[in-house]
Order: sequence, then structure tokens, then C-alpha cells
Amino acid sequence: MNTIEISDFSDLPCGENTNQEAFLAPVEDGIEYNILSENKNLEYIDYLNLSKVIEILGEFFDVNASAIAKENALCAAALGSSSEDAFCKILENDPISITNSTIGFSKDVTSEIAKQLISMNIKNVIASQFRKDALEILLNNRQINVIQVASPLQELLGFIAKDIKVTPFGYLIQEQNLSKLSKSSFKVKGKIKPTQEQAEDAIFAWKIVKHTKTKSAVIAKDLATKAIVQGNTNGIDIVEAAMDIACETSKDAVLAVDGVIENEEVINAAIQGRIGLIIEACDSSASQKITKLADKYNLSLIATGIRNYRY
Repeated sequence: MNTIEISDFSDLPCGENTNQEAFLAPVEDGIEYNILSENKNLEYIDYLNLSKVIEILGEFFDVNASAIAKENALCAAALGSSSEDAFCKILENDPISITNSTIGFSKDVTSEIAKQLISMNIKNVIASQFRKDALEILLNNRQINVIQVASPLQELLGFIAKDIKVTPFGYLIQEQNLSKLSKSSFKVKGKIKPTQEQAEDAIFAWKIVKHTKTKSAVIAKDLATKAIVQGNTNGIDIVEAAMDIACETSKDAVLAVDGVIENEEVINAAIQGRIGLIIEACDSSASQKITKLADKYNLSLIATGIRNYRY
């Protein structure tokens, strides 16, 4: 195995808590970026949130995408006809989490977006492009950290070959999850065929749930998240909580989970939320039973054959 060498540490203001020291060291083949704002001392949590946002921008590098992260968790994501359209969709989905959050854009940030950002107490904004008038607005606000990505967004996914965690038992090392949907894995199960719009929302939701923490559920419609719930050990509670957040927007929407559905209660929750399509791995012993239940209630079901657990 290759030797991992860490050097050139730079101090961070603090770690997760103010009593913890923290440092930043460059990683081989890491992204190139520039901090354009006056404050160059980003905090430990800032780098975690920026990383969350960058993952989504990398998934949707060729379209207008926007994503919000906070407390090292993805809060919302959307695609639009423009950066402003994607941003509006996010605001409709989660106007609360945006306060003191990190927000990213795959395309250019306009002056209209910049004006809204400074009125919302954003902490970090990251993008590959900023229009000149937008940059002037943002840099005049000393509370917002402005970060410009110099690396091509399509290179952001998988730039680190190994995922490494330190435990009392030793280093846990695995390959990064670079899963992608393909024609062979993307299969419609059951009798109900999805609409073109549902299929597009399903692919979008699957790419989002790939970057959430197990167990997770994402509800999406019109290429925008309506609910993201993650990190619970109970898959039923996760889906029910997602339905509560999405409320009436779950009608005819897509439900994506990061693994498999093994309990009928999940389908029941989807039915109550009037979900139109479910996308899951569909590779467990209970999958045949779940498919029959989806047929019974006229739910479209897409099987990916891919689990995206992220512990």
C-alpha cells in the first residue's frame, strides 16, 4: 500500500469545539481554490460544509445546480434553468437552514443572487464563477467568505482514491464510492411505468442520496429536494420524517433511499404521502414482496442494484 505523508500544516481557528486545536494540511491532487474574501481563516466546520457542497456540484457540473450544507450535512439541492432558478428552488424547499450556511453554485453567481445572500446571513459561498458586479457586492460584506473553485467541477468527484477513518482498532481504509447508474442497473420493477419527469427526478434524487449519511431518505420533485433526512438507524422513521417535512409537496414526487426497503411500513408511509415513484437498490430478500406491494398501490419502483451506505 502507498505511504500517506502529511505535511505543511496550517492552523485553523479551532476544531469542532473551541477547546480543540485543528489544522489543515494539503492533500495530493486536491482541488485548487482561492479565498477571495478578506477573511482567509476558514474554520474546521467550514471546510466540512464546503466539501459537502462540492460533492453535489461535482455530480451536476454540466447544469445549473445549487446546494446548501450546514453542520456537515446536506440540507437542500436543486437544478434549474439558471443559477437564479436553482437558488429559488432551494429557498422554497428550506428557507430556514440557509441562515449561517454554506451554499454553492455550479455556474455563475449573479448580482441578484449576491443581494439575496447578504440579506440572509450566509457564512460561505462557493462557485467556479462570479460575475463582476456580484463579486463587488459579496466582498463588501465582511461576514461572508467567498471561495472560487479553480479546478474543473467534473474533476471534484473521486479525486481522493481512498477513504480513511481512524479507530482505536486501527485505520479503516476503503475505496471511495464512485457508483454510477447505468442501463444495466437502472431497471423499472413492477407494473407501473414512470413518466419521463419522474425518471429524471429519480436520477436526481439518487445522486443526492448518494452523498447523505446512512440511513437516509430524499424526496424530490421538479429536480429539487423537498426533504432530506439522514443519519437515523431506523429506516421507517427516516421515511416518515421525510414525509412530514415534504408535506403536500410529496404528491407525485420521488422517494429515494440509500439502500434497500425491507419493511412494508415504508411503502405505507409513501402511500400516505402520495409518492409517485420510489428508487432503491431493490436487491434484498424482501424486494419481491416490496415490488408486489408497490404494484398494489400503483407506485412506480426503480431498482438500481446499488447501495450507497455512508457511515
